[in-house]
Amino acid sequence: MVEFSSKRLGSFSFILIIITLVLGVFFINPYAHLKKLNYSEITLSTNGYSEVDLSFIPEIDYDSLNDSWYNPKVNMLIITKNDSNFVNALKPLMDWKNEKGVKTIILSNFSAYGGIDDAERIRNMIKAYYENENIQWVLLAGDAQDDLIPIRNVYNPDVYRVTEGIRSETVGGEFYKPTDFYYADLTGIWDSDGDGNWGEAPQDNSFGFDEISWIPEVYVGRLPANDAYELGIMVNKTLKYEKDPEIGDWMNRMLLAGGISDFPVGSDTDGEYESVLTDYIIQNYAKSIVNYTHLIREEGNLTQPILNYYFNSGYSTVIMAGHGDPTTYYISGSTPGYTSNDAKSCSNTHMPSLVYLDTCSTSSYDYNDNSIGEILINRKDAGAIGVIGGLRVTWYYTNDENLEKLNRGNAKLFWEEFFEQKKFQQGRALYDSKVAYINSDYYTKGSGSTIYDFERKNILTYNLLGDPEVDIYTNNPKNAINPFNEIYYEGEFISVIIKDLNNSIVPYARVHFKTSDGKYYTTYADINGIAKFRLPKQVSEVYNVTITGHNLIPSYFNFTTSIDSVKPGFHEISYLPKNPSTANVISFNVEVFDNRSGIESVYLFISNNNFKDYTYFTSSNGFLDNESVFTFNVDRLHPGEYSYFIFVRDYANNTDVFNYEIFRFTIPKPIIDYILPVSLIVIIGIAGVSAFTIYKGIKKYSRVIEKLE
Repeated sequence: MVEFSSKRLGSFSFILIIITLVLGVFFINPYAHLKKLNYSEITLSTNGYSEVDLSFIPEIDYDSLNDSWYNPKVNMLIITKNDSNFVNALKPLMDWKNEKGVKTIILSNFSAYGGIDDAERIRNMIKAYYENENIQWVLLAGDAQDDLIPIRNVYNPDVYRVTEGIRSETVGGEFYKPTDFYYADLTGIWDSDGDGNWGEAPQDNSFGFDEISWIPEVYVGRLPANDAYELGIMVNKTLKYEKDPEIGDWMNRMLLAGGISDFPVGSDTDGEYESVLTDYIIQNYAKSIVNYTHLIREEGNLTQPILNYYFNSGYSTVIMAGHGDPTTYYISGSTPGYTSNDAKSCSNTHMPSLVYLDTCSTSSYDYNDNSIGEILINRKDAGAIGVIGGLRVTWYYTNDENLEKLNRGNAKLFWEEFFEQKKFQQGRALYDSKVAYINSDYYTKGSGSTIYDFERKNILTYNLLGDPEVDIYTNNPKNAINPFNEIYYEGEFISVIIKDLNNSIVPYARVHFKTSDGKYYTTYADINGIAKFRLPKQVSEVYNVTITGHNLIPSYFNFTTSIDSVKPGFHEISYLPKNPSTANVISFNVEVFDNRSGIESVYLFISNNNFKDYTYFTSSNGFLDNESVFTFNVDRLHPGEYSYFIFVRDYANNTDVFNYEIFRFTIPKPIIDYILPVSLIVIIGIAGVSAFTIYKGIKKYSRVIEKLE
């Protein structure tokens, strides 16, 4: 018997496959990737790009840019009773806010808004402005008593529940507790089940729903005036503080008083001192920024006469930590450290302090007029520029070594926001510290939760008496350095750093522009003092600039805009992948430049038939952007020879087109398009060779049979 051999066929097939792969590689010869080149030395393209009608490109949105200058949104609301005397007392404060660029209006028509009571009507009015304007600040101008500007009482029987009815609130009722947080949280549904119990916890709500959202939308403060005279006292003190302060060392001083919070009982002979909190504030936040005086009960230097002496000598910031009731801050047991009478007679004239009362009930301004907080804010030319204090009983944990819970956590985070995060506006520091508390490890990883009455109480009961927008001094104020000492062009994007005459950065400074034709615009620096804005397209415009902010004397400058008639320029273009195929998304990076008004938009046009048809891609800078590199992602093109060009426009509406001979690339046919035909030829060839080989084998086999026969 003769064996049939296929070795020769296999060798031949392998050779043909190699030939096929070589052919495939030959056909896939991609266009080389563009490299950085000197485009001034490259020939311009003669493809048909000039036939493309660019009139479809939309005009620059100058209307929106101009609208932000001519029709700025309201930034602050002053809400008062519908009384001309109250309104007139507030007008100087409104005028000053507008002068420095915080667009402010006075509202007294809250009765026109829906709601079951005036508190809800006021909140609905704030919500309407929040949704349609740009409000950040709300100043309630009127006492909470007698419903001049009502406060919201929320359902929170914290003391009653925790002590099982044994202990009671220092003032007010056991079940309903006051808070102005109601006007700051605009997204909570404060009476979702309609039972008249506002701000209920999930366990008290018919639907198991927390009626408070806990993340405030606006910063709220209150001037608790009973009449226009009292209101005038607080307004004039605020204006003096901001516009014409009594400059002195007091601006760089902090007074800290740490009393006893946990009294020695039984085997606990040491008790617990709030100096652990005040010392932490000094070591971690204050001492790198301000000088300080630390009064500590256990060291014997915290007494009522000593605390009064230092307070009256003038301090920018003050904290009193320990126990309290509306009229007394206690330094231990029943020993007073500071009282309402002390506040009435305080003599820190023209040196009003931001006072943080880390105690119970010392700012119960809704209940009567004799609380320490209300007297300090209403003290003529002295006392406090702002008071942060509890309206009712507040809570703390003993042995809170991390100073993260309730009173200690609230106070610590306030001063962290103030000093570390540089939020020197008293309302911002307060409300942002509440958010920081909700987001702290104690809440996210520990046992803190707003399901507990006492946790809810602490967040709600610490409120601000005073203008929330006021910057608190931590040093003697200086004038700002003029940041506008260059030539500026119409439509230009400008980024400047706000510094004082000591070359110190001013975080969150306000930079306000005003022109004779009614332009009014304010931009705010970030924490690093960087302020950004874009000018309208208008030449020979004189901009008057007012710069205000932390530790700044109001500073005034001006500059004039020039015409921009220079076209934007082109630097380079590149794309990835280097060898694009039909399977790739091609990423083009286009770098352009404009040293005057700045790049507004860039268009990339691509065609595979000399722009008889084309696809285009666009990217642009917003009003507060000034990018020079633009990326375009082009998705999976069909095979073919492509060319492209770049259209560039600046914010003064100068345009140019860039198109060069090398602006071309090739998308080859997929390898399968070549392999299949070649493979078919190879298969046919293999079949032919195989047939021929079999035929020869059969003939040979026949001859062998013949011989055998």
